[in-house]
Amino acid sequence: MQREKAQFVERASCITCGSANIIQIASGRFNDDPLRSFIENDPWGESPIPYIADGHWVFVGCGDCTTRFHQRILAPEWVQRCYSEWVTQEAMEKFLAPQNTPQTHFNKARQHVSHVLRLEKLTRQIREGDTVRVLDFGCGWGEFLVMCARFGLNGYGIDFAPDRRKQGQVSIFSGIEDLQNGTPNRGMGFFHAITMFEVLEHLADPLAVLQSLNDLIMPGGVLILETPDCTGVQGIQTIQDYRAIHPLSHINSFTPKSLRTIAGYAGFSPINCGVAQVTCDLAKVIKTEAKRALSKLLKPATQQYFRKT
Repeated sequence: MQREKAQFVERASCITCGSANIIQIASGRFNDDPLRSFIENDPWGESPIPYIADGHWVFVGCGDCTTRFHQRILAPEWVQRCYSEWVTQEAMEKFLAPQNTPQTHFNKARQHVSHVLRLEKLTRQIREGDTVRVLDFGCGWGEFLVMCARFGLNGYGIDFAPDRRKQGQVSIFSGIEDLQNGTPNRGMGFFHAITMFEVLEHLADPLAVLQSLNDLIMPGGVLILETPDCTGVQGIQTIQDYRAIHPLSHINSFTPKSLRTIAGYAGFSPINCGVAQVTCDLAKVIKTEAKRALSKLLKPATQQYFRKT
């Protein structure tokens, strides 16, 4: 039986600055290796290959602000199919299975606690004693929000994927409009902090989303952005390239510099997040303090803190 073909749309201008000065960096067909093999070896609820095999991808960069992104992306109705039929709960569990170890869970919990402690400190002046109100946009199953709740923070989650909302550990909304309709008086300037962990690379219009989130956060509020670091990625030749700029889901490519650039266009300025020591290991304390002392000399990362200007 002939399968219908996935529909794609083209982004003709830069996702950050809006420039039409777009330069092609790499391109290819989904049916050609190594990309086809990378896709086939991933776990899926339903394989996308029959729907996309005849299609092609185009990786481009902005000649003005240097942001890089996929020019051809799935049309909105196919994005919905991607996250409801292709990337299912079962498929995600298989994909994450190698990370399902005690050490991975421990390290993730430590990271969550570090963020919670920093957010509590960085929002003190704007809260005036109120409970920290956090919105985790693209919250997955809500694990970070569970940690927030254990520290007494008020957490709200948004995630597009229906399986994650259904299986989530907390109440999760499908989008900003759904959040505002479901929680009256949670609108303009309500949140002290907003987090986006591994989300910005998935969005068709990341700047528009950041600008919408800017409306929801208080003046002086804190934004955390985290994306894969795509420094040096020029195309899809290795599995590392594929993980960084997966043409069906990782449609935007960020470096430390371009992450700061898009945040700036959305009205946020980078800040020093400070140190949060979550360990009983003296060696780790010393290592963290050494990193802090040498922070200006170390390579920037694509996990960064910002403040609404």
